[in-house]
Amino acid sequence: MKFYKFPVLLIAFFLMFSAKVSFAQEELEDPLDMDEDVWEGQINDLTAKKTELTAKLADLQKDIDALLAQTNAKDVELRNAEDAFWNELGGKSGYSTFKNDLERVEKLCRSKEGSQDDAMKIFDALSSQRMKCHPEFYNRFIAVKKCLEGWNKSVPEYTVLKGDYLFMISAKKEVYNNKHMWPVIWEANENGVLSGKPSTIRNPHLIYPGQVLKIPVMNESLKKSSVFERSKGWLEWKKRRNR
Repeated sequence: MKFYKFPVLLIAFFLMFSAKVSFAQEELEDPLDMDEDVWEGQINDLTAKKTELTAKLADLQKDIDALLAQTNAKDVELRNAEDAFWNELGGKSGYSTFKNDLERVEKLCRSKEGSQDDAMKIFDALSSQRMKCHPEFYNRFIAVKKCLEGWNKSVPEYTVLKGDYLFMISAKKEVYNNKHMWPVIWEANENGVLSGKPSTIRNPHLIYPGQVLKIPVMNESLKKSSVFERSKGWLEWKKRRNR
């Protein structure tokens, strides 16, 4: 029986009992209209019904007490389970600290700001904690691990091959995967390539096999730099020219 039905049953029993008593009182208001046997019979019936309802109420109270005891026991089990859960993860107090550090290394890895070593130090500290197994953090922890492993997979430099153009280099998946970002490479190497002849790229249409070009990492710092702004401006100028 559902716990929430008990109050309804109690109210129903009380209403029925009250109605019976009220009816009996109305019937007994004029005792002159009935003889002693009828009056005594009604009293006995009402007394029996009262005894029956009282017994049912007592049984219901027992059920309520039993359910309350079960609820209290379940509450204790739940608290014990929660305590065991946090103990396995190293304590609830470390939750906020772990969350903040994980968010920090996620941001570093996405933006490639700072050095990989700095990001790895934070990640290594997180790796030593059991809090990483928390359902809220586990998938994020695995994702940031993969991100850090691929930190240096982007090309920091590129050796020009025969037939290459800046837009072809920029379009490569391991570079920017976007041919329209070639001005960033040009701006980064315009006044000096890493090695090769000629040592500068004065004309973006003229690059030579063997030149080693700088490939800036497309992070937040680059997007805020003058190089990116000049490159973006060049693209906007080209759009206006082609209208």
